[in-house]
Amino acid sequence: MRAVNGVYFFRDTTVSSAGLLRVADCTFVENALILQSALVHFDGSVTLEGGAQWRVEGNNVNAASVIGMPNSLHKIKLSGSGTTVVVANNRQVEFRLTLFNCFPSSMVVTLPARFVVGCNLQGDEEVSYVGVFPEGVVVFGCGTCNDDAACYMPGTESVDRGSCSCSCKDGWHGTS
Repeated sequence: MRAVNGVYFFRDTTVSSAGLLRVADCTFVENALILQSALVHFDGSVTLEGGAQWRVEGNNVNAASVIGMPNSLHKIKLSGSGTTVVVANNRQVEFRLTLFNCFPSSMVVTLPARFVVGCNLQGDEEVSYVGVFPEGVVVFGCGTCNDDAACYMPGTESVDRGSCSCSCKDGWHGTS
């Protein structure tokens, strides 16, 4: 995909009732003329509630941010049991922009909702999350298994941490 922004959310957006918003396995080449290019760009707030899932995983971006929410007035708000945001296993090839173009104060996580981030790379180096995300965000490193990042937990029976693979509950299936 070659564009200014990959997925663009205009105005406020709500995902609820076990809804799934997934941006995965994309190769995104930005428009070099735009200074705030992002794979997922928010021009408004996003609310996830009631078991909603937002997953940004396995993407490759070239000189763009993975997530762009450059306005500090916009928020990412999470609430409710099972509500989870996962940003994992993404790679930024050229790093003209930050991998995450958003303000820590823009993320509001109300327990038991979870925001999980880990194993995101700039080139071949794992990204430091210091000062990027607020307290309460779960951070994991490459080579470790995080249940929320590995599996869609509402439909998961068990997790094998040795292989970091998931077994689905009856009636559920994985993404692959």
